[in-house]
Amino acid sequence: MTTKIMDRRIKMITCMILILTLLTSCGKGGNNKVQESESDSSTTEVLFIAYSNYEEPLKNVVDQFKKSNPEINVKLELAPFNQLMETIEIKMGAKTEDVDLLFVDSPLVVNYAVKGYLEPLDDYFSFDPKDVWADEAVNGATYQDNLVAAPLNSSSQVLYLNKDIFKEKGVPLPAEDERMTWEETIEIAKKLTYDTNNDGHNDVFGFSFDQVDRAYQLLALSDSLGVEMVSEDGLTTDGYINSPEAVKAFQFYYDLFNTWGVSPKIDREESIDYFISGKIAMFLGANHNLPKLEESDLNYGVTLHPYFEGHEVATPTGAWNVGISKYSKNKEAAAKFLEYLTADLEGAKTFFEVGGTLPVHLELLDYIANDPQYDDFPNNIIRISAKESQETAVSRPKTPGYLEWETNMNRAFENIKNGTDPKEALDNAAEEIDRLLKKYEGVTE
Repeated sequence: MTTKIMDRRIKMITCMILILTLLTSCGKGGNNKVQESESDSSTTEVLFIAYSNYEEPLKNVVDQFKKSNPEINVKLELAPFNQLMETIEIKMGAKTEDVDLLFVDSPLVVNYAVKGYLEPLDDYFSFDPKDVWADEAVNGATYQDNLVAAPLNSSSQVLYLNKDIFKEKGVPLPAEDERMTWEETIEIAKKLTYDTNNDGHNDVFGFSFDQVDRAYQLLALSDSLGVEMVSEDGLTTDGYINSPEAVKAFQFYYDLFNTWGVSPKIDREESIDYFISGKIAMFLGANHNLPKLEESDLNYGVTLHPYFEGHEVATPTGAWNVGISKYSKNKEAAAKFLEYLTADLEGAKTFFEVGGTLPVHLELLDYIANDPQYDDFPNNIIRISAKESQETAVSRPKTPGYLEWETNMNRAFENIKNGTDPKEALDNAAEEIDRLLKKYEGVTE
């Protein structure tokens, strides 16, 4: 065979291979293009940055939503608390367009709104928020008369009681519907504080907060006395957190540890275990402590959150909201899922039943108030919490610098617990907080 004939055959074979390859590629490329085009035209993907603690209830709600809304694909990006906060700050600070929905911690609503992270929701919802959610939940999610996040869940506090300690000391157990004053609570706490091994040091204490030296829970003291802890514009604390009424409230906190000695000087992380192990008689804690208490062998009861005699009943509240990113390109689709998750009874009920957190949806709160399953202990703790969240709850202060405010208030509370004069601790906190809040001047108008 000549070289020319061989060259012609090689060229023919090469051409055939190229033709077959092109045909195959065109076929595959054509199919992919159609599929991508169909996907692009028929499905909108909504990216939702969410707290990983709620993975199971969120996935259940997403699956339900998809059945009636196949054109919207909700993708969850889950993260633990600290990582969640960092992720939100990084992505929102960069004005990224690939985030559509985000978790919003209740006290950070104003901060996110001032920074421009949140899309106002009034134009996306056709209902009155106060017809759907508890008033204080709506108040906490509103900035400059605009709803900027949709309330998802809430929290409350009850006074848990160690029945065995009450019995051992011969002290009558408060009734489940009995709201004691702080003054009455401390007189009982004194009787339930004692030394079990005669070493000269008390090892059983009459009372403890769950969130020791944390603003979320301790603000109930100042709230009961009617104290405003920050100015109306959220930029000044001097004259507020250190007012005579505030000092009075946190003098009471000081006395728990340093005058009466009815509370142990422990950290927040130790408190629930102290109660479960029988070292605390009365434990003021959140409704979400219930699962851990039920897993223990503790013989416990419950009653209502105390208040100062002659003053207002005030209980802590707040948990999570969900907002639409100001930079999202899929706001309509995001709003549709957001409404289903938080305002539609089907979605909100699924989140409540699977997640077990306290709801803010009025129909669910009404359900808890009237369903017989919440009549008896311990399920009545959920009913008590639901009622408090509607009738006595007070949100944390509204300020764009809440993190700065809380960090320094928590430090002041820790110092007060450990023996610092309350007025001195609060004066120092006010000076530092107001210095840090100056950076927000001019951005809240």
